[in-house]
Amino acid sequence: MNRIKFLPGLAVVLCVPGVVVRALHMLNGFDVATGLPAVGGAWVWYFTAFLLIAAAAYAVLAWPLRARREQPFEQLLGTQNTMFRMLAVISGLLLAVGGAGYLYLTLTTVEQDAAAWARVLELVYAVVTVLCGVCAIGLAKAQGGEITETSANLTLVPLIWSCLHLLVNYRMTCVDPKLASFAFGLVADVMLVLACYHLARLLYGKPRPALLGFCSACAVTMAVSDMGGYGLARLMGVAAPAWSDKMVLRGVLSVAACVLVAAELFVLCRGAQQEQV
Repeated sequence: MNRIKFLPGLAVVLCVPGVVVRALHMLNGFDVATGLPAVGGAWVWYFTAFLLIAAAAYAVLAWPLRARREQPFEQLLGTQNTMFRMLAVISGLLLAVGGAGYLYLTLTTVEQDAAAWARVLELVYAVVTVLCGVCAIGLAKAQGGEITETSANLTLVPLIWSCLHLLVNYRMTCVDPKLASFAFGLVADVMLVLACYHLARLLYGKPRPALLGFCSACAVTMAVSDMGGYGLARLMGVAAPAWSDKMVLRGVLSVAACVLVAAELFVLCRGAQQEQV
């Protein structure tokens, strides 16, 4: 059980080399003129190997959490820690502001050949993003006391948002010839969906804290590495492949959600460590 305490810290620390390797992939893995993947580029495999090694480490560290499957939500994630609440509020505010910004971009940006249903989907996504931010703040407050049916429902909105987030990202990138520049972000979004699912499952199904810990750690490292690497590459003057404003904002929203996920992961692992002691 001692190794559990290293899981959240490792997930955050590995974001640093993840950002660097992802940036090197963006710098060396694409043709500057077209933005298409470079033939024979090795950096995509380096970044893939890095993520697989990180995932394997997270699986080993999260495995002892299986012993806490029978514990209620209040014991797993109940806390009045000030730092946790601060991170949850920051995450919620970023999601709410980002959702409002995405709503503005959707209303003011005209996309050629965009289907009406796709525009409606993005509008719904923007509104749910704002609601997700509000629920993130409410959930953090609720975790300081007894969980009621009303407060339990606060876990459902982040789950719905994560599914919409993945759907919108996939719709915007699935037919793009530069999919290789987006694929890692899509995988990160899948892990974010699973993290939100297992968070809700603590209240609405048989708890799987080990899977919550594993998926949360993977989501944090993948999302931050993907968005941070792109940002670092842009700061270094690389123009291709360029992401749209909406794509960048969705990446920022992934990171904002991962702030909450990381905070929940710290509480989960800290509680396990204290229980052992």
